Amino acid sequence: MVYFVGAGTGAVDLITVRGMRLLEQADVIIYAGSLVNPELLSYAKKDCEIHNSAKLTLDEVLQLISAAETEGKTTVRLHTGDPSIYGAVREQMDELDALGISYESCPGVSACFGAAASLNLEYTLPGISQSLIITRMEGRTKVPDRESIEGFAAHRASMAIYLSAGMIQELSRRLIEGGYAGSTPSALVYKATWAEEEAYLCTIETLYDVSVEHGITKTALILVGDAIAHQHYSKSRLYAPDFSTAYRKRKDSAFPERKDKRLSIISFTENGERLSEHIVRLIEKEIDVALYTKCEAHINDAAHSHIVSVKTSIGEWAKERMQESNALLFIGASGIAVRAVAPFLTDKLHDVPVLVMDEKGKYIIPILSGHVGGANDLANHIAEKIGAEPVITTATDINKKFAIDLFARRNNLYIANKDGIAKVSSKVLAGQEITISIESDHKITGEETAVQIVPYPPDGFVDVVVTSKEDVFDTSILLKPREYVIGIGCKRGKKVNEIDQLVTKTINEMGISVTQIFALSSISLKREEQGIVEWCRKEGIPFFTYTAEELQEVSGSFKESLFVKEQVGVDNVCERAAVKACGEDGKLIFPKIAENGMTIAVARREWKVCFDGK
Repeated sequence: MVYFVGAGTGAVDLITVRGMRLLEQADVIIYAGSLVNPELLSYAKKDCEIHNSAKLTLDEVLQLISAAETEGKTTVRLHTGDPSIYGAVREQMDELDALGISYESCPGVSACFGAAASLNLEYTLPGISQSLIITRMEGRTKVPDRESIEGFAAHRASMAIYLSAGMIQELSRRLIEGGYAGSTPSALVYKATWAEEEAYLCTIETLYDVSVEHGITKTALILVGDAIAHQHYSKSRLYAPDFSTAYRKRKDSAFPERKDKRLSIISFTENGERLSEHIVRLIEKEIDVALYTKCEAHINDAAHSHIVSVKTSIGEWAKERMQESNALLFIGASGIAVRAVAPFLTDKLHDVPVLVMDEKGKYIIPILSGHVGGANDLANHIAEKIGAEPVITTATDINKKFAIDLFARRNNLYIANKDGIAKVSSKVLAGQEITISIESDHKITGEETAVQIVPYPPDGFVDVVVTSKEDVFDTSILLKPREYVIGIGCKRGKKVNEIDQLVTKTINEMGISVTQIFALSSISLKREEQGIVEWCRKEGIPFFTYTAEELQEVSGSFKESLFVKEQVGVDNVCERAAVKACGEDGKLIFPKIAENGMTIAVARREWKVCFDGK
């Protein structure tokens, strides 16, 4: 009898119990040379024949097995890792079939899992990657064209690359050509779990330099993917409070509110890194924060693996983050920030908030999108948390004057003509009173000394008009309320383009634009649904979620579905979620429709205007 046994990743105690017992019982052991830890042979009995297959051809291996079988002996063919991965066992099994010799397989721990254990990795982080690609570069063994490195790289999933340590320079080039960014986290793990293990965290573009620096050309595994950084992932639904199993009932009320603000912080020195980590600890409950650095000190330091090392230019880094609609905080010189973001600016209604802080944490300065983007509010918030001094430079703020763009943002009003902001602000700064006409039947709270409210519709020129109607007015600034809430439900895994197609089709049918959307809303089970989250991020629209109990309590007439209720605990998701997000007096105006595994409904909220910032 022949047993193909996986030796595991290298550590003697990482062989399976079954594998160990088979070694103890074997009369003949044929092991895979330097790839198998020789200490495993200590499990063999004293009279066991031991052969190193590194010195043998396939025919010679088969001759040894046949001889042992003739004598009624038990043979263990000891392979590195798990025999099913690059073990060349199928060709041996076919020959044994031809010879009429029986065999069985005993699995082992493959190197990619040993490496993950050494680095405390989870390859399949929700929202980052749900797949692990195991592959290799082409050497003496051909790789099918359909399994090219570039083809796999296009998925940007987690990847474990075997038998390629001698071709890292070419591998890095092909990974980047295939679709990974050069700054994608990577790891080079030499002899995972062996006593002489070496593990280095780096990026795809620095893999080759790391391999040269440490002299690693063989017996190493290359890991690639964003999961290696342990950042920006969603929590598993399995342990979520509102997730029911056969053993646990959901606890919907335990869900916190969603954090819609996203901040990317970049540092340039070790002091800056420490300050960025301090900021995260103080604000992470309210804001999603990602840390980046241009400091080389900790590039291979596992303790700082949560800080992404930036190997591209600062400008390229800023461009990528701005495309993700992230607020940016530079811990360093303001000139660096200005030069980095300057080529990618659009206008004050669409630019992301950009802030600068000195590495000692004394001052924080919003330098872009102070009002509309919320940089001033963010600066004040961070300053309060860490004891810094916010340096606000916008004229209306330092003169304590009414700011029309800040008023619009805080009231969820869309500025239809940004060129009017300067006109109104200039008038305010000159000490003149401005006039505002607000569509009738909408609540007005608070007071503002620099503002005179005039009747709607105005019968002449007025500085600001706030209305949802399409009438034409003689005004400097037209403000439109974001008054529509889209309720949505979908099957798991819907892509952002599918969400976009359904939303676009729906609002086109209604004759409204995306600028009039106040929020998307759904059940808390969809809180981390990547397609919805990405769409909201792309459009700069909040995403609200509610528990099944909260949705069921919404009053109104809704299309009921027993199937939906059995699945998620409420009879209708999209209609109830749309009305719920409207607050008081919300009305369903576009009932539920279903399409391509998605449901959508639209409600209108009763908007109001506040002058006290609340």
